[in-house]
Amino acid sequence: MKWDGYGATIRTAEPRFLVECLSDSLGVSPGAGPVVRRYGQTTGFQVGQRFAAWIGIDRASGDLYVEAKGETTPGVVNALREAYPAHSVARGDVAADYAGEGAFSSLQALVRAQKGDRVKGGYVALPDQEEDGKTWAAGVRGGTAYVRIYEPGKMRGREASFSPDAVRVELEARPHYARDKRAAATMQPIDLWGLSAWTQRVGSALIESDIPRFEPVSRKYSFDSTTRYIATAFRRHLTEMLLNGEDIVRTFQAVWEEEDEVALRLHGPRGVFARRFGPDHSEGPK
Repeated sequence: MKWDGYGATIRTAEPRFLVECLSDSLGVSPGAGPVVRRYGQTTGFQVGQRFAAWIGIDRASGDLYVEAKGETTPGVVNALREAYPAHSVARGDVAADYAGEGAFSSLQALVRAQKGDRVKGGYVALPDQEEDGKTWAAGVRGGTAYVRIYEPGKMRGREASFSPDAVRVELEARPHYARDKRAAATMQPIDLWGLSAWTQRVGSALIESDIPRFEPVSRKYSFDSTTRYIATAFRRHLTEMLLNGEDIVRTFQAVWEEEDEVALRLHGPRGVFARRFGPDHSEGPK
């Protein structure tokens, strides 16, 4: 298992130092990167004919965002973790390569057996000609975890880097909560398979060894009639959240935090109090 992609947010870095960090890691000089709507013009680092990494500044928050792709990603990850250990991970791609006759079908059968019936899977690309390479995926793109199986050695532009019978299994992991994103900054590639229950099973089957399930600490509450009503009335939506790898309690907490921030900006501490507990009836001037 190895890094094949990495997206990190850095809040305290000086852009110039970050540029130097990536230049040293990749051994290339910076230049103009791709134009990304959220970040505008970026700074890019080109290795051969491709962008190995780029840096953008979030227009809304001012945070720095780094995205790395391809075989140079492990070096970028090591450099970022050494220079900025407090960063958070928006996305991590983990790849494992296989080869041989029947490898695609065997890996597809393994993922199908381990993902469970509720996690959907299907062909993303099924070419007219077998020699053009096919892609099959499971999960929801943009969810906590998404797994692809594809034949890179048959795909245009990648033939030189892979043998014709190469098959790659790739996990695209996107932690959805701030604590998870910070925790992912210390994880090794194999650990990201533990971010969801079904990918934990898939990853464990791939390496034939147990992968720990990432379980954030959460407080358990007994349920009452109100909780029972919410669970029953919104069962379909809550079930879809679970299947997408979301933690219901932590999702609600994230929504509340956003509402509190808005209320604090508009109305100060009393606005936050009213949001949480209703009108503030405490004595004193309003």
